[in-house]
Amino acid sequence: MTDAVPPAALAPEALFSMNALRRAWLSVRRSGQSAGSDRQTMDNFEADSDAELNRLRQQILGGVYQPAPVRRYFIKKASGKQRPICIWAIRDRVAQRVVHDTLALILEPLFLPCSFGFRPLRSVDEAVKAVIRGWDAELRWVLDSDIQDCFGSIPTLALLDQVRPVTPSPLMVKLIEAWLATPVVGATGEVAGVSQGGVISPLLANLYLHRFDEMLTAALPQCQLIRFADDFVVLCKTEDEAGWALEVARRSLENLRLRLNLRKTRLIHFDEGFTFLGVRFKGRWHAPAPQKNAHSAEEDDT
Repeated sequence: MTDAVPPAALAPEALFSMNALRRAWLSVRRSGQSAGSDRQTMDNFEADSDAELNRLRQQILGGVYQPAPVRRYFIKKASGKQRPICIWAIRDRVAQRVVHDTLALILEPLFLPCSFGFRPLRSVDEAVKAVIRGWDAELRWVLDSDIQDCFGSIPTLALLDQVRPVTPSPLMVKLIEAWLATPVVGATGEVAGVSQGGVISPLLANLYLHRFDEMLTAALPQCQLIRFADDFVVLCKTEDEAGWALEVARRSLENLRLRLNLRKTRLIHFDEGFTFLGVRFKGRWHAPAPQKNAHSAEEDDT
């Protein structure tokens, strides 16, 4: 528990206070996403937002809240494959934002410095600076990789086993369980899981991959892991160390029931050049990569 989240703030009435719901609604409103399966638009919700938020609050506190099924569509990636995106009802996004904002305060002190994605005061720019610091430290061999279908492959039961010990609010755990099990419209038997498009999904993915960070940093203390969501590099002094990093990463992901994306996995020297998070590195030089070659965080959940 962090000082930023005293026990009283985790009481259901305080967690889902009207002020907390209003803040969450303003965050969701700025996202500008389309309507969920209930077809309620942002404008409709905004027209009577306090009544909508109070109704949501009463359902959650009364134990009768259930998320609406999610709409799913697919966008084509540069590789030709398709990425599924789930669209949640606005009210469900608001509820997720409330839980996200509190859970993030609890989890942030647990996360390791090697994790840069979807965290406060961290960004692609900070990850790029970490790569340059690795070059300056003469870590010139690179394992460049990402995780195959990361969000879609995270096993929900194993994730919940990680959520429960670090989440002191039973209500928050119950809601996360409900969101993970939310049905997908038109896909019999399929559930949202850690869906791309879910407000809370990046935080849950970071929590699940925290074990990956721990395993790699413990096994490779002489190397430097830099991870942004499912995309990562390991900087090493020698080619042999980079090869060992590859084996450690593979085994660590297998322990988490995840897999390396072999199509995007390689060992390379800085002098040969590589692209990470949309930035091209060659020696100490770096610059934005051409768009068609960009290896960006948004494009890498394959």
